[in-house]
Amino acid sequence: MKLFSLILLLGVGILFSGCGNNITKNQTALFWHNKIYKDINLYNYDKADDDFTSLELEHPNSQFIPIDLLVLFKSHLENEEYELANFYLDEYKKRYANRYEREWCEYTKVKIKFLSIQNPYTNQKKVYDTLNLVKEILDKYPNSIYKYELNTIKAKLEASKIMFNDNIASLYKRIDKPKSVKFYETNTTQKIIPPHIPWYKELFYW
Repeated sequence: MKLFSLILLLGVGILFSGCGNNITKNQTALFWHNKIYKDINLYNYDKADDDFTSLELEHPNSQFIPIDLLVLFKSHLENEEYELANFYLDEYKKRYANRYEREWCEYTKVKIKFLSIQNPYTNQKKVYDTLNLVKEILDKYPNSIYKYELNTIKAKLEASKIMFNDNIASLYKRIDKPKSVKFYETNTTQKIIPPHIPWYKELFYW
C-alpha cells in the first residue's frame, strides 16, 4: 500500500539520512516547500510526498511543515486518496493542532470516512465504525459548531444500517430462519429509500 510505503520511507529516511548520494539534497526549507507546491500543481502527488519527506529530514523544525501537511491532506483528499489524506491530517493533529483545530480534525476525519464509503451494501464494517465515531465526537463536543452536519451524517449512516439489517432479515426469511429474522429485522415507522444501484451491480448484492 502506498500509505505503508510512505511511512516506511519516513522511518528509513530518518535512520539513514546521512547516507546515500542523492543529487537533490541539502536544500533550503523554502526550496522543498516550493517544490511540493510545484509537484501538486503538476498532479505529481507521489513526488510531493517524497519532497515532503526530504523537507522533514533536512529541516525538522521548519515553519513550512504544518502548512505542507495541510496542503498534502487537501490534495490527497481531492484526489480521493482517503487513507493518505487521513495520514496527513492525523500528523497535523498530533503535532500542531490547538484545542479548536483538534475538534475540526476529528470532524474532518469523520467526513473523510463517510465520503470513502462507496456502497453501504459492501461496507458494513465501515458504516458501523464511522457511525460509532460520529457518536463519540458528538458526545465529546456536544456544542460543536459541526454538530448539524455530524447529525446529518449520523442519520444517513443509521439509514444505511437499517437497510443493511433489513436485507439480512430478508435473506433469513427466504431460508426460513425466524429467530435470525427477528434479530435483524428493524422496527421502524420511518420509510427508508435505498440508494440506486445499477442492475448489473445488484447481481453481486442481496
